[in-house]
Amino acid sequence: VNNDEKFQSEGIIQLVSPLVGCDVLWDPNWDPEKHAYLYVDEYDDKDDIRGSSPPSDAASTTTRSKKAQKDNDNDEGLHATMEAGSKGAIVDSISLIPGKRILIKDELSLWKDEFWINDRGYDPDAIIDTGNGVGDDEEYDDENNDARSSSRMPFVYGNRRGIPYKLERVSSISSAIEETRKEDTLLLQRKISNQELAWTMGEDYREQAVYEEKLHAVEVEEVISLLDARKK
Repeated sequence: VNNDEKFQSEGIIQLVSPLVGCDVLWDPNWDPEKHAYLYVDEYDDKDDIRGSSPPSDAASTTTRSKKAQKDNDNDEGLHATMEAGSKGAIVDSISLIPGKRILIKDELSLWKDEFWINDRGYDPDAIIDTGNGVGDDEEYDDENNDARSSSRMPFVYGNRRGIPYKLERVSSISSAIEETRKEDTLLLQRKISNQELAWTMGEDYREQAVYEEKLHAVEVEEVISLLDARKK
């Protein structure tokens, strides 16, 4: 029985494994302390900038791009935390490390033209070397649902410097009605809202030379990051 037939006969619940506690809750009265990543300057060269704290006017001051803040000056955004809270939730890893568990912590921020995803994964069953030759057992306390020591757990994915994934809107879809002899026809039109990123939309929106130039810049940044990591 293929997946299509299974879906028709048993429903989607038989094809997916719900991640308990990983649903997100959007709160209009959001707490800046739970979204400290909003105030982390990704270009700050300090060794560890995860401890950034929100400023006094946190509700309106973030490190969003200047263009986004200029275009959407009054857009304070929507912000979400996990149902499980700041302690995170344990899930069984299926694709990353089959057979292992992962502690997931996640917060989201959404504006008109930007979407930030502060998604991190830790190994809750790791033994951390404290540097004195003795390993500390940092296993996740299932009974008390305690993940307070996650800062010492090995990263599985995410950004160690507290910087979220930052997505920017490149285009939007607008509609228009065209009157024809037969009937009104709904036309969908794509409008580019960020020309600087239009090249990411495919061959119809870029020249090959531009594409190669962009990829080369990414490769150079990766090499620089690796060299900086080795120096430390």
